[in-house]
Amino acid sequence: WLYFPEDNCPFYRVTIFSNYAEKNCPESSKKLPTLCMGDGSDVPDNLKGDREGPWWSLMFEVSESEKKFVKQDPVTLGGSAGTWPDVVRDTIQGAINTKLTDAGCEIVSIYHRRLFYGYPTPSVGRNDVLDEALPYLKNHNIWNRGRFGSWKYEVANQDHSCMLGVEAIDNIVSGAREMTLEYPDIVNKKKNMDLLYSKKGSL
Repeated sequence: WLYFPEDNCPFYRVTIFSNYAEKNCPESSKKLPTLCMGDGSDVPDNLKGDREGPWWSLMFEVSESEKKFVKQDPVTLGGSAGTWPDVVRDTIQGAINTKLTDAGCEIVSIYHRRLFYGYPTPSVGRNDVLDEALPYLKNHNIWNRGRFGSWKYEVANQDHSCMLGVEAIDNIVSGAREMTLEYPDIVNKKKNMDLLYSKKGSL
């Protein structure tokens, strides 16, 4: 991920999926038409038609709230790119402003999805709510765990979520303490040298 605190773009984070794996993009030999230019403008005649890559991909994440308005009015981009919410155009311009792309880049694919609930956002009263909600659910044989289960973003990465699952099972089977859930400040500062699992499942 790349993070962007700047005010010249609507997004706060960008993921370069083509860096994860080549198969996240079409093969370089795949011919694709240019939808619009890197600034959302029309495609010049000399760049029209299907052309080979190489291709790369960017995912932009834009947050919105009642305090951070995001423009959603429909706008039409150049070329054959079509009509999109205005935030797509702002994102294209933001990519130029932050030097991820430039106006001469060729855009061959656009995808936009608006999620109304994306992340568990910590709030001042969150712990008080969780201290009541999680034990209540547990008393009804529900172990809510993971990013959208235990609602603790500070222990919600993949490694945390894996340990939340392991510790939940240990708690169900033997009543062991769930350190990751109960003491996130401790586990985030400590290298795990306590739980060492072998292939045979013994400690």
